[in-house]
Amino acid sequence: MVSPAASPLRVIHVGVGGRGRWPLDVLGADPRFESVALVDVAPAALEAARQRTGLPPAACFTSLEEALRAIDADALVICTPTATHATYCRAGFAAGKHVLVEKGMTLSWPEATALVAEAQAAGVCFCVSQNYRYMAEVQTLRALLDGGEYGRPHLIDLIHHRYRPEPRTLNYPFAMVWDMSCHHFDSLVCLFGPVARVTAVTHNAPWSAYAHDAGVSAVLELERGPVCTYELTHQATVSDYRFLVQTERGGLSWRHGRWHFLPKPDRQLGSNPEPVPLENVPVPRSEQGVVDDWYRYITTGEEPGISGRRNLETLAVCEMVVRSATERRPVERGVLGGAGT
Repeated sequence: MVSPAASPLRVIHVGVGGRGRWPLDVLGADPRFESVALVDVAPAALEAARQRTGLPPAACFTSLEEALRAIDADALVICTPTATHATYCRAGFAAGKHVLVEKGMTLSWPEATALVAEAQAAGVCFCVSQNYRYMAEVQTLRALLDGGEYGRPHLIDLIHHRYRPEPRTLNYPFAMVWDMSCHHFDSLVCLFGPVARVTAVTHNAPWSAYAHDAGVSAVLELERGPVCTYELTHQATVSDYRFLVQTERGGLSWRHGRWHFLPKPDRQLGSNPEPVPLENVPVPRSEQGVVDDWYRYITTGEEPGISGRRNLETLAVCEMVVRSATERRPVERGVLGGAGT
């Protein structure tokens, strides 16, 4: 269903605390959108969002069903805990509303494929807010690789140690995968294409407050040939981030907010040359990129990489990691079916 662009798209915000604050700011400053209602189960978050937007008390609700009955709207923006995404998405589909949901789309592969099918049946434009792919880090690397100057990529290290000692809403099995790894996997899919095979294990540090494993280590084999060594932890005591792409001509390393090129050493086992800093591609705020593509999808029908259907490739990697870690064996993409690209 393609909506006309003559008037602003009327949006109900579902979840307005935490990550739910960015849509209030981005859509509130964008004349293509009009925020018409706020929904949150926390009264303090609801009141803070009301003051932020200037909406009247009559536009504030603790139930999405009540908001849908009382307010005329075209779309929902859902920024609630990942475990609740499917319920709110389905309410939007049933009401014929376009939906933008925060990452991750949901918590299982079967439910992800079902949500995509239900959105298609409802004739609405369903997108997932995978904003990392719009950041300078990803957009610049994409331009560097597309330019061909640095040669073909093959070896990838993507390591993210996070000091996040309080589990909060991440209190379910494989929460780190569905809530955070989905960002990393989406960036990899955006840059290098689908993942063909995953071998993964999960782990938990002795000092961890998490009831379930809060770390994952994996080898991701991509369809086009590159291989990625991947690590995510929420139980780290020192935060650290490493993204290194080794190509046939050297290495591209993300450090201090920009990419650097490290040419090959001049001899076997020689010292690495001094890294050469590279300029970032200028990009808008990453969430603005999400909103721009969602709006274009709604008004023109042009399907973006963050559409629910295309996001299935990202969710497929999450599912393969979960299955591999659970079954203690490699898992192939082909066993899942339902290609998203």
